[in-house]
Amino acid sequence: MKTICTAFLLLLLLSCTSSSEKLAWKIASNSQTNNKELTRFLEYYKTNKDKDKYKAACFLIENMPNKYSINGKEQKIYDIDIVKADSLIKSLEHSFFLKEKSPYLKNYTFEQFCEYILPYRVSDEPLQYYWKWDCSRKFEKQCTNDIIQTAQNINAQIKIELSPEFYKDTLKSYSSIIRTGYGKCDDRTALVTMALRSVGIPAAFEFVPYWGSNNNGHSFVSIILPDNKIYPLQNTDKQADRDYYLSRKTPKIYRKMYSIQDLAKHVDNIPELFRYNDILDVTRLHNIGSCDVTVSANINKEKENLLSVFSPKRWVPVAFSSSQTFHSIGTGNIYNVDRNKEAIDLGDGIVYLPTHWVDEEAIPIGSPIIVSEDSVREITPDTKHLERVVCKRKFPLNMRIVDFSKLMIMGVFEGANKADFSDVTELYKITKTPESKMQKIEISAEKAYRYIRYRKPKGTFSIAEFCLYQSDEKLLAFRPIACDAIYEDSTMLNIFDGQPLTYYQVSGGIDLWVGVDLYKPVKISKIGFAPRNDDNAIVSTDTYELFYWQDQWISLGRKRPTGDSIVYDNVPQKALLWLHNLTKGREERPFTYENGKQIWW
Repeated sequence: MKTICTAFLLLLLLSCTSSSEKLAWKIASNSQTNNKELTRFLEYYKTNKDKDKYKAACFLIENMPNKYSINGKEQKIYDIDIVKADSLIKSLEHSFFLKEKSPYLKNYTFEQFCEYILPYRVSDEPLQYYWKWDCSRKFEKQCTNDIIQTAQNINAQIKIELSPEFYKDTLKSYSSIIRTGYGKCDDRTALVTMALRSVGIPAAFEFVPYWGSNNNGHSFVSIILPDNKIYPLQNTDKQADRDYYLSRKTPKIYRKMYSIQDLAKHVDNIPELFRYNDILDVTRLHNIGSCDVTVSANINKEKENLLSVFSPKRWVPVAFSSSQTFHSIGTGNIYNVDRNKEAIDLGDGIVYLPTHWVDEEAIPIGSPIIVSEDSVREITPDTKHLERVVCKRKFPLNMRIVDFSKLMIMGVFEGANKADFSDVTELYKITKTPESKMQKIEISAEKAYRYIRYRKPKGTFSIAEFCLYQSDEKLLAFRPIACDAIYEDSTMLNIFDGQPLTYYQVSGGIDLWVGVDLYKPVKISKIGFAPRNDDNAIVSTDTYELFYWQDQWISLGRKRPTGDSIVYDNVPQKALLWLHNLTKGREERPFTYENGKQIWW
């Protein structure tokens, strides 16, 4: 099937003489598996002599060969092999009903209608047709005279519980999303696109294949306006701070298209992202910095040239070119958004690696480059000049994690010998933002206490870990206690489980507290606690390995730190570095070492 689809794609891309009608009929008549249904669909509209509907039907068939969904066995099921004429007819008729009745479509061209309203699918979700009329019924009450207001109303109505457990899954079907209300951002994007199109609002599934400062991608919906400009929607039901739909450094933004795009000559020699010619580069339409980049690399004219971004598993291709020049490459800048809103000590720009694609892997063909608003520069290690590098984290400290730490400000640790804390003594008050990791506070009090608690007088109550140490650094045994408002909540025990990634958080409380009963009065030496955090700080129980890049990742050795940082001597200066945790965790980013600090990319 792949060979047949490739042949159809090449026929479409290389032939300048075939009309849409001729190509549609050729594709239908040459189908070895579904000739009857495809030709019956075309014949239905040719016989009815409605020129626009017939033209739309030809559009659907001529662009169908590369459309597919994935079954449970990770196999591609191509639409052209399974579509039914009756289903296509019903879908097309509903679209033309919208074309006539929707007030939003009056200023759009027929070509825009065919691309953003007519298609029976929006991406590579499992094939179901009835979403058009089902969504129309569900969301028609949200319609107003204003297209943007209607889109915002519909977006606010779609509440999908987004969960990391679905990140590796393929797109869910329309019926599955509606039934369960769970999915990933791609599932929500597909559903919002369906809902908007179902009421006559041209909309598109747009996505970032991989961030330039984080280890995943993203998707969202853009409303397509009559002049082809866009109005993006956040992938959430909240409309505040609309620029936040791009919350991280963005290398590229693509749009899922129904019409086949003239993307690549070597259809089988490129990554999956570009293989089906079904995406359009829309980076320049968005509120981010981008520029054209010419790389100095070992060019092979028989292969497409790629720009790839870092992931802990392998470099991920995000852009391609048939020459040394790449167009509209993201610089990491989001206009009107402070870069420091994302994380602390982020570098200026995005790191890319020029690569070829060989045996489903990105193979380097040049040095890494940093593309920023002002420059494009190579990262080349200076192996003749070495330095000491002190690593405190393996992943940048995101501001959202800092915000969790801030929730502990004005929290207080108290000791008592009466169970009702009527004889309470303040041991330590948190007056500034604590570090986003496990920390120990020395207690100077000479008195012994049986009960120790952490109390937050007002505001959000949030804490990840709480423990106590004797003078010999051994942990004290205890029985967890808590105020009545918290005690019955079993998740409160997350505070005492020794796992930094688990936490307890509740908002709107007054004088909430958790604590420990030490069974008898005990002199404590230190209080250990951690705010809600990402567990990406260096910890002494884990083993790490530092790498630098020179044509490949080269190890500088494995170490277990003795404290809350790990030190490497004899590190090449000006190198791109990567600290890998061999014990646990997935979040890791490359960095350079500048003026004694880790600068993250």
